[in-house]
Amino acid sequence: MPVAKRIRALRESRGLSLRGLAESCGVSPATLSQIEQGQTSPSVATLEKLAHGLRVPMAAFFTDTEEERAVEVLNLEDCPIFTLRGNAELIPLAAQRHHSSFEPIIVRLEAGGNLAEQPFLVGKESEFVWIRSGRAILYFDGEEIEVEAGQAVYYDPRRNHNWRNPSDEPCELLLIRQR
Repeated sequence: MPVAKRIRALRESRGLSLRGLAESCGVSPATLSQIEQGQTSPSVATLEKLAHGLRVPMAAFFTDTEEERAVEVLNLEDCPIFTLRGNAELIPLAAQRHHSSFEPIIVRLEAGGNLAEQPFLVGKESEFVWIRSGRAILYFDGEEIEVEAGQAVYYDPRRNHNWRNPSDEPCELLLIRQR
């Protein structure tokens, strides 16, 4: 099922009107309508807002949910890949059949790529990012913080932030956020 249809199905399954979800997420009703109709692709920031408003992991926009399990094993090769504008890919690793209070996501940034088109903020208190390979710059409230492979950073995503790959090689981040 396409992301647009999943967003609409999740909204309707919670009994939310388009306007009600839009207002609770800080997204315009027109934008949400265009997303649900497949007329535009949502940005990372918009997906974050919608996931927060629907109280689901971002992975819920990409995969079908099944019955809950006590243990869930994920294979990276089987996880959906969501291509973003700005030369980036998201691979949600969030459990679909196991309740968890955190959401891991692999972020792949091509050379010169950005996670989002512009800095954004999220309504959660903390995010953790570990650089699996390459190097990246965290733009955080006007400050640039360079992080290299093997390093990690915690930060408050309620403040303006974005990730960028400054090098000629791809980089990969493991982002873990609260649900």
